[in-house]
Amino acid sequence: MTEATSKRMYDVSDPSPQVLHATQLAQNGPKRQVLCLEDMDDWVRSQAYKDTIAYINNTSMAIQGKKLSSEFPVSEKVRRLCDIFDGLEILLSENTPKFESAHSWLTAQQGNANAYRNWMRLMHQFVFSVLDEAVQPECKHINELGQYLRRSFGCSSSLEFGPGNELMFLFFLCGLFRAGILFADDTVAAALLLFHRYIRLVRRLILTYSLSLTKDSRCSMDDYYVIPYIWGSAQLSLDAPFSPMESEMQLEMEAHRQDYMLLGVIDHLRKTRGLQLNQVAFQLWCILSVPTWPEVYGAIERAYVSNVLSSFETVENAIFCELMSFQSVSSVSMVPRAYLGNRYSEDRRSSMRHQEQADVSEQKPDTNKKLAPPVHKCVSMQPSLFFGFSDKKSTDADSNDDEHDPLWIVRRRNDQEEESDTSTTVFFTDAMIINDGPTSSSSSSSSSTAK
Repeated sequence: MTEATSKRMYDVSDPSPQVLHATQLAQNGPKRQVLCLEDMDDWVRSQAYKDTIAYINNTSMAIQGKKLSSEFPVSEKVRRLCDIFDGLEILLSENTPKFESAHSWLTAQQGNANAYRNWMRLMHQFVFSVLDEAVQPECKHINELGQYLRRSFGCSSSLEFGPGNELMFLFFLCGLFRAGILFADDTVAAALLLFHRYIRLVRRLILTYSLSLTKDSRCSMDDYYVIPYIWGSAQLSLDAPFSPMESEMQLEMEAHRQDYMLLGVIDHLRKTRGLQLNQVAFQLWCILSVPTWPEVYGAIERAYVSNVLSSFETVENAIFCELMSFQSVSSVSMVPRAYLGNRYSEDRRSSMRHQEQADVSEQKPDTNKKLAPPVHKCVSMQPSLFFGFSDKKSTDADSNDDEHDPLWIVRRRNDQEEESDTSTTVFFTDAMIINDGPTSSSSSSSSSTAK
């Protein structure tokens, strides 16, 4: 009698949402998503919004009690990223506007605008070339990171700088951790070295080209940036040499402005505007009247999230892609909070002592324990997932597989099918085996009966 035949039926359905999203990102690249006020609801539910807040708070916990002049680990990648700002400062020195005393105010404004636009044009060319050398060559997010960085230095058309440009640099820093370029050990250096270099360059840009502040009615800080106030108060939340109300004293300012980010921005604010703090930043002056630095941090951080990150003027020109995704996330996921101050530190030290004692008693110390990064790593859609095959190629000497051969995947699939018929599920997870005719057991029994 005839042998039982079988054929494989595959469920040819629409691509998964993950595949469609990865294809769209590959085709379009970073682009704006917040185009109207109705898009603000999608922004506060997006993955980028939660990652930004998580990065700010986790970095704040890492840098509390640390000075700008203190010793902290600086990796080679962070040093190479700092070289970007060395080159940008050289470009700034070469493109300083030059005026004569007889020139009018209008001519001076035009000279500032032309010099600033020329610097922006050179910066766009410089960023991508140097960024490609600074990060690992196999990183596929160079374009996305470069787009974030080039938007971090103001707007050449309106000659303005504001918290929206600062947000783009936060996207850049967060993207470095999401892409796996920086790791948990680089958290402190990214804030106290890399971000501090960025703020110093921005100050020079504002003073050199007379950039105006982006108008935002909801931003209560009345300054070009806000993150230095947040991370500056986080630095002082542990082992601070002075209280918040003493931060305006000239003696404390002279002694500690090189060590703490907050004192540096307050001193710069007073010198550039020529007034006392209560006249140029009234809300900040009110916040500094609270007794402890963790309370200062909480007030500034809540004001930033409520008034700056939730403002349409801040995110209307923001761009999003794979590292900083605009996709909505579950509302169940909680945004990490920053726990600062002596109480938290003492609890953490006691828990670490108990853990060390437990490890010593068990005589099994955990040497593989690592610090947690400030933001979780991005899981990219790899091209192998489009084919449904994610196993690495065999490296045996007798293997005939060649990754340069376009038929390598087909040959690998045929070899696996010869070993096992169920290997089809490696490529097609929804494959079903349909038998045309009696089963093998029934056919064998019928053949035995015939005999």
